Amino acid sequence: MSAYGFGGQSVTQKSGVDATLAKKLSRWEHHRSETSDAFESVEKASKQFQECCASKASRIVSAEEKIRSRNIFKREYERFKDALEKLENCLTMGANSARDFADRQKILLGFTEKKRIFVAQMEADDERSSLLSSSSSNNNNSARIIKRGKKLRVAVLLSGGVDSSVALSLLRAAGHECVAFYLQIWFQDDFRNFWDQCPWEEDVMVAKRVCERLRVPLRTVHFTDDYWNLVVKQSVEEIQRGKTPNPDILCNSRVKFGAFREWLDTNEEEIGTFDRIASGHYAALERKEDDETDVKLVASGDARKDQTYFLAHLSSWQLQKAMFPIGGISKPRIREIAENLSLVNADRKDSQGICFLGKVKFSEFIEEHLGTKPGEIREIESGELLGTHKGFWFHTVGQRQGLKLDKRAHEGPWYVHSKDVEKNVVFISRAYHSEENERERDSFECEDLSWCRDSDADQLSRIERCKVRHGESYYRVLHVEPTTPNTAENQKLKIKIDGKDQGLAKGQYAVFYGGSECLGCGVIC
Repeated sequence: MSAYGFGGQSVTQKSGVDATLAKKLSRWEHHRSETSDAFESVEKASKQFQECCASKASRIVSAEEKIRSRNIFKREYERFKDALEKLENCLTMGANSARDFADRQKILLGFTEKKRIFVAQMEADDERSSLLSSSSSNNNNSARIIKRGKKLRVAVLLSGGVDSSVALSLLRAAGHECVAFYLQIWFQDDFRNFWDQCPWEEDVMVAKRVCERLRVPLRTVHFTDDYWNLVVKQSVEEIQRGKTPNPDILCNSRVKFGAFREWLDTNEEEIGTFDRIASGHYAALERKEDDETDVKLVASGDARKDQTYFLAHLSSWQLQKAMFPIGGISKPRIREIAENLSLVNADRKDSQGICFLGKVKFSEFIEEHLGTKPGEIREIESGELLGTHKGFWFHTVGQRQGLKLDKRAHEGPWYVHSKDVEKNVVFISRAYHSEENERERDSFECEDLSWCRDSDADQLSRIERCKVRHGESYYRVLHVEPTTPNTAENQKLKIKIDGKDQGLAKGQYAVFYGGSECLGCGVIC
């Protein structure tokens, strides 16, 4: 008898059971229909709310309209949440096969993921709600984010891109006092200014025009030495050791919200005190009303653009003063706001790659600093010599492109399986996705742990999901196990995930989440 069958029962018994089964099946279908209807309603309300926020930022709608739109969104969300809870309670009711049960789980998971997005949107708006409010009805309305009606004095990190520009415009629309700062981190002497073209000149010019449009002062601050010492030097050294670092994560914690904050404090007599440091990152913060030192970093409502992965190394001290005004606003809405405000960069393309490289290719930068070191490319299974490389640091685990093979190239695709740093050998395989290799990709160890909230005594028990790179994809965390004592100076964790990752490499960051909250990160070792 199967887990879902009724073998061995009499006709009368089976008839009674079938009636019960039909009733349970009807109950599941009823709640699924209710949940589906509720989802359509809340999704519509969510879109209308985001549209209202975007319009509000360009002074098209009133604060009352925005509040009304948010209330409708919250009401429809509560209806959706209640329907989803009822659907969860009857997950197994009337399921007549393992496949049917699996299909139900898939439906439930889809609704649950949507729920997380809605929660993130509301949590993001808690941080930026006053930023989207007009000061027309009350001079203090726009400053509600600070207790006692006090307005914020905000240092806004302006890059020349549309995201940071809209963040600045939202702060200005809310009536806060803003000073924009462009952090120059480009290495001016590297690559002979890259064929006599200054890579940051255009950014500064755009930033100036945005500030002129919004009537905000702009200061350019040089952080070249800090960036080299705090970010690039370590990254180059790790690449030389065969690791895959992430300079952008270190840039946020060590420069933008680290060295820059210290610079503000050091120059306080000249430039005054700032309440917050704001940037155009796609993320949100949740603050407790009774304790502003307890700040949660939460995911953006736009899952595709969410940048909490790059912010996971920020400490509680840094988050207390941080501000992410664009929160859960989607990218199309960001561009719409910029267009409504006639910002010069409304249609400017997003920057790609590592922030300090500009137009220089990563391989060119590495070659400039590490040079070349020819070595062998061998098949991992046989040890056969298949080609040569310019240096193992030009290749990462899981890489498929850029392998120059002298023979058997047509037998591919070939993938980088591993690297022998001491012997300067790159091992490749055609069986990279085989079951034997995949067993090594559903778990990894982490060190150099960093947590976003000092107040959390039991961080490990809250880890539900993780990312091993920037993007929409999460892995569900199946098991977390400390491999060193809690008192160890450098605690390590063993993480087991519910998938097989194709490119786990030493030096990458694994970022941990509990629901929509970003808990912190660790370095894969």
